[in-house]
Amino acid sequence: MAKDEQAVEIVSGFTKAQFMESRQWQGIDKDVLSVVLEDDKTYTIAEAKKLINQFNTGKVL
Repeated sequence: MAKDEQAVEIVSGFTKAQFMESRQWQGIDKDVLSVVLEDDKTYTIAEAKKLINQFNTGKVL
């Protein structure tokens, strides 16, 4: 993880809408995030990556 990502994650999380607008997420990853993220919660980048990985391996609850 880049140093800048770590600094941002320490400060705050991001909403589902912010992830959907981000250019960091493309294609299927953005589709997965639209399904697994909840509208009223915030997530760090690491949490979002973990959720994508869990979804791809079939372990999302």
